[in-house]
Amino acid sequence: MNDDRFRPPGWLRWLAVAFVAGGILYASVLDSPGGGLSTLGPFGVFGMDKWLHAVGYAVLAGTLASALAPGRSPTVVAALAALLTVGYGIGLEFAQAPLAQRYFSVADMVADAVGAFVAVLGWRLGIEFVGRSRSEKRPESEA
Repeated sequence: MNDDRFRPPGWLRWLAVAFVAGGILYASVLDSPGGGLSTLGPFGVFGMDKWLHAVGYAVLAGTLASALAPGRSPTVVAALAALLTVGYGIGLEFAQAPLAQRYFSVADMVADAVGAFVAVLGWRLGIEFVGRSRSEKRPESEA
């Protein structure tokens, strides 16, 4: 069964990556810090800003994995997506350092990395699951 009809074209996947990366850039460098954020995020464990970092970079890693996937091994895609996403987060932290209303934060970089790694792990496990379920549905004559 050919599932390419359900896959968005490459240009659209890369446009999604650019959109998400641009949104993170805007929120990280150009937008003034949100004073209205709750100090604690879900479960009262970490600050809301750390949750936002993790979610934002998880979305970036997921869109990046989707854009990188065609023609590549899922393991290579997951590693590349994580590496590029974490690199982007580190770069933006350094870009924030000289800004008056921003600050450099290693904790933000950790939250970025956690979000990216959770996303690519989920993406990789999802690919594994889909591949396994497809092979189970094929008749033995095709396998």
